[in-house]
Amino acid sequence: MATPLDKTDLHILQLLEHDARTPASALADMVGITEHECLGRVSALEATGHIEGYTIVRNYPEGAVAPVFAVITIRQDPARTGHDLHRSMESVPEITCAHVLDSDHSVLIHLQVTDRTRLDRITRSFRRQSSVLSLEVSTSTPILRQRPPLHAGLRFTPSF
Repeated sequence: MATPLDKTDLHILQLLEHDARTPASALADMVGITEHECLGRVSALEATGHIEGYTIVRNYPEGAVAPVFAVITIRQDPARTGHDLHRSMESVPEITCAHVLDSDHSVLIHLQVTDRTRLDRITRSFRRQSSVLSLEVSTSTPILRQRPPLHAGLRFTPSF
């Protein structure tokens, strides 16, 4: 069973979710602990899986070449396991997430690719899988980009 997080850990997580580049010295000051203790807590949060990694939110200013965002819906043969499809998905680094739909066990894949040629190569490889009955591709243009909301249990109001 996981050790419950205390207020200090929750506060550190909240601050890092807002800005993952916050230096340990600044985090320590904001939380009210020493830098050494802060580094130890962040290391413990990483080791226990509460912090899986650090990332950036990428933007594409005017003139920058934006990637192609796509969604692939795959209807699988219910008589097949789909292991070949799952293995091939693991080899596609452009997949940002994949879900099995509860309603019919179709697979919904979100991708971010450099161009349509790459998207075509990926879809051709999926179509060759024996468990794939049908495949639909939709491309999209982002109209709203925001950070995912904090988990309700992670909300913390600083007392300073």
